[in-house]
Amino acid sequence: MKKYHLALLGALCLQLTGCISYSHQQQADASAWPIPLNSAKPTVSLKVDTDYQFNGTPSQRGFNLPSLERLLIKEYQSSQAFEQVALGLNTADVYAKVKVSNHETGSMLLAIISGATLLVIPGTFDNEWIMETRFFDANGKEQGRVVKREITTTWTQLLLVFALPFNESTDEILAKLARSTLEEASQRKLL
Repeated sequence: MKKYHLALLGALCLQLTGCISYSHQQQADASAWPIPLNSAKPTVSLKVDTDYQFNGTPSQRGFNLPSLERLLIKEYQSSQAFEQVALGLNTADVYAKVKVSNHETGSMLLAIISGATLLVIPGTFDNEWIMETRFFDANGKEQGRVVKREITTTWTQLLLVFALPFNESTDEILAKLARSTLEEASQRKLL
């Protein structure tokens, strides 16, 4: 019976592990949202590409592309700057090629130590989120490029389970980058 209680206590401790992510707030929020336009609303065709690297080494994991595409379509629609927003339209007034990169850095040694101690010793890693958007006109001529960046830091530790409700969502960061991109593109007359 004592072994059962110890096993149950161990399982509960493992369930109490948590992590917290926070943004370095490098990117300001869009000041004018939705975007005010003086001209007619154009149609836009999106093409989304991703890049994930861990400590400088490219990897295939990291992004759920359909979810990312839905998030970007939602942000482009909520800007109220476009008549129609879709993926891969054959004819559109504006073509936007969006490349979202996540360059993650962290110490593998610290991750191993943290895991071996069942997260008593905390682990940490940083993510640099980069959204590069190239805008093209209806004829395929590049009008300009907008690059936005944000860095988040994530800590994992046994007692951070209480911080989970305050965790910053990746979707919020990507939405912030998309809004800031559209605001700058509007100011630079790329739309």
